[in-house]
Amino acid sequence: MMRKPLPYGRDDDTAAETYVREALRRSQRGNWPALLADDRAVQTHRVLRRIESGAIQTRVHHREAIKQAEADRDAGLISAAQYAEKYQEYAQWRERSVVFDAVLRQYLNMAVDQVRAIRSDAVAESLRQVLLTLAVAVEEHRDAHSGEESLADTALWARLRLLPWPTATGAERRVLADAVATERARRGPARRASEDPIQFEGLPVFGETVDVVDLLLDVTDHTRSACDRTELAELWKQRTPDLLDSAAAQVTAARQKGSYPSHRLRRALLFLEGLDLISRVSDEGGAEVVVTDRARLVELRRRWDEQQFGLDDLAP
Repeated sequence: MMRKPLPYGRDDDTAAETYVREALRRSQRGNWPALLADDRAVQTHRVLRRIESGAIQTRVHHREAIKQAEADRDAGLISAAQYAEKYQEYAQWRERSVVFDAVLRQYLNMAVDQVRAIRSDAVAESLRQVLLTLAVAVEEHRDAHSGEESLADTALWARLRLLPWPTATGAERRVLADAVATERARRGPARRASEDPIQFEGLPVFGETVDVVDLLLDVTDHTRSACDRTELAELWKQRTPDLLDSAAAQVTAARQKGSYPSHRLRRALLFLEGLDLISRVSDEGGAEVVVTDRARLVELRRRWDEQQFGLDDLAP
């Protein structure tokens, strides 16, 4: 069933209190699914606490008033009949108050449970993001040292395949390596879509170039620093299907200047070569791209991702 939208903003507690008071009435209690929704539960809990505080003050006032009436009767300031009338009014109010307090407590408990669940989910998600940050750092360490790893490195990297990744539902078993793969797959399109460069060694570096760096690190290691340029271009096309469908790709094809993704790849490789991070070599055996400074490539990717994908931006 679709819940009714609430007619006030999340920062308008005055209007919220009026609405919540109406919702506590028996005829209006169908409004609570909206009031206890994730985006409103905290405000509703805050307003219910305010109503509870007002009810406590009213209770104290009535009790003090009936005690004063009793003292006035004993002092002869009012008659016994007047006191009996005041006490009857107090007893009637107390009966209504007991019913109201029971209803208020019921919904306040529901709001407390909902807020606790929301905040617990937020804490759990924050811890998941921290864990993912650590796992990505381990993966970057492996990219930097693959092919020259120590036994300690191997043991550390193995944790990515062994340690479980807590999912939101807990129904599917995944390991940290799965979460890292998902995160890296998410970052590729985000890098290429970004128009915000970072400064690296005095030069602006855009996300698309960093995505080429990521591909180079993925297909090479310390024992095999070179990759075939044709194979690299094919992998880049598979990685960037969005470029094939772009308007610029259609213009490039119309001008018969080759593949647009290949053009973008060449531009990124030229930039990286200018930084002495790679070299492009050709001989009778074909053309290759050689990673000449793996550590700086890893640092470039890490620095760009750290600035663009801060801890708060990590996705599950």
